[in-house]
Amino acid sequence: MVYLLNKNLPPQEPIRKSLQKIFGVGSFIANQICDQLGFQKNYLTKDLNLTQIDQMTRILTQYYTTGSELKRLHEQDLKRFIQIGSYRGFRCVQGLPMRGQRTHTNAKTCRKKPMVFRSSASFSEKQRKTKK
Repeated sequence: MVYLLNKNLPPQEPIRKSLQKIFGVGSFIANQICDQLGFQKNYLTKDLNLTQIDQMTRILTQYYTTGSELKRLHEQDLKRFIQIGSYRGFRCVQGLPMRGQRTHTNAKTCRKKPMVFRSSASFSEKQRKTKK
């Protein structure tokens, strides 16, 4: 097992596929990193040595935002939208899609997601005032 950025990568998978298990690394970034380091397409994770793991870690931390830092930035953005009272913040609090999707027949998945910011006190006070 290779431990990279708080994630155990499976040893029998190609490195290009196992890098995608890290939050924030998709196929494009994984291929970009592997090409930069000169890995072949069928290079397995178990074949990595310590210097290659160190190089990958350095590239990922220096040039890309991944893992818990990316999640924290996303949450901060949503909190900022709510705080400034933008349309996207309002839709986030309501649990509805924020990017203009249809809600009459769709948006079931969006409504099922856990509401992280729904219990904010400022929103509940505004909602009580509008109902009266």
